[in-house]
Amino acid sequence: MKVLHVTTHFNVGGITKYILNLAKAVQTEGVEVIVASSGGDLEPGLKKCGIRHLQLNIKTKFEFGPKAIISGFKIAGIIKNEKIDLLHAHTRVSQVASAIASAITGVPVVTTCHGYFKKRSRALVDTWGVKVIAISDAVRMHLRDDLGVSEPRIKLIYSGVDADRFSRVYSREEMLALKRSIGLRDGPVIGTIGRLSSIKGQKYLIMAFREVMAERGDTQCVIVGSGPEESALKDLAGSMGVYDSVKFIESCDDTHRYLSMMDVFVFPSIKEGLGIALLEALASGRACVASRIGGIEDIITDGRNGILIDVENSHGIADAILRLLDDDVLRKKIGEEGRAMVRSRFTLNTMADNITKLYRETAGE
Repeated sequence: MKVLHVTTHFNVGGITKYILNLAKAVQTEGVEVIVASSGGDLEPGLKKCGIRHLQLNIKTKFEFGPKAIISGFKIAGIIKNEKIDLLHAHTRVSQVASAIASAITGVPVVTTCHGYFKKRSRALVDTWGVKVIAISDAVRMHLRDDLGVSEPRIKLIYSGVDADRFSRVYSREEMLALKRSIGLRDGPVIGTIGRLSSIKGQKYLIMAFREVMAERGDTQCVIVGSGPEESALKDLAGSMGVYDSVKFIESCDDTHRYLSMMDVFVFPSIKEGLGIALLEALASGRACVASRIGGIEDIITDGRNGILIDVENSHGIADAILRLLDDDVLRKKIGEEGRAMVRSRFTLNTMADNITKLYRETAGE
């Protein structure tokens, strides 16, 4: 069968990584994937895997604006030309455009809800498709209770990661070389990966880092990501007196390189559907500290495979980091538990198998 994935852009981010990983995995299940978006940094990743990308002028914040509506008609043309069996939409705008294309062609739509939405126009116009994938149980309840999507239309399929990709263990010499390549000294490293936006809560990590340095002055911090909060976060690090010990790294696809340097991974999100970066950190065997919010609680069992802290609690983050840095046995145990949990519940193959089954059911095969 032939599936067209529609998204707003293909720059580095959780949704893009989800599509790229899924597109690669379902190919082994006999599903041919084409991606349509306004393009972005990760397009070469599609080409490398033999997945075609079609340019679509769909990048806009207005879900019922001209770009979304025009894109709907263009997607209808793609469906006819490429003989598409199913649409899979991932963002608000792409869901609207795909709903228009489906109305024109009769080809069904599956959507994935990657996080949380305000009710707004969604209370009046339903663009969720025949089936909507919830990436965590918290997102499933949000769809049902807040957005009024009926339970039979919702399919809970957890996001997954390629655990083998994050299994490599570096020698001490390799690790020192990696650290030096970005200007880090030897010594403990904490860090996070994610888009630099207020909802990801990186400012609470920086505030916590000042407390950590007061106890462990040799600690360093790595923040990987790009986004609108970059200047504000750098200013905060400066005002806190920790700027020289914080390394800001632009968004990249090779996250394992940076995860391997971290003794403790922190995921201080204010809202989170599930968290691909957190799954990748767990798959890498990092000891993780994360917010007690949303889909994160589907992943982390407090004290067993990670440490949960209250949202916007920099003191709690600092205490958890220091606890892990001061206890090598606990840090290693939590890291190993996290890696094992990802391999048992959150693998890319499991996600791909479940979504392929949903595709075939929805398309009537």
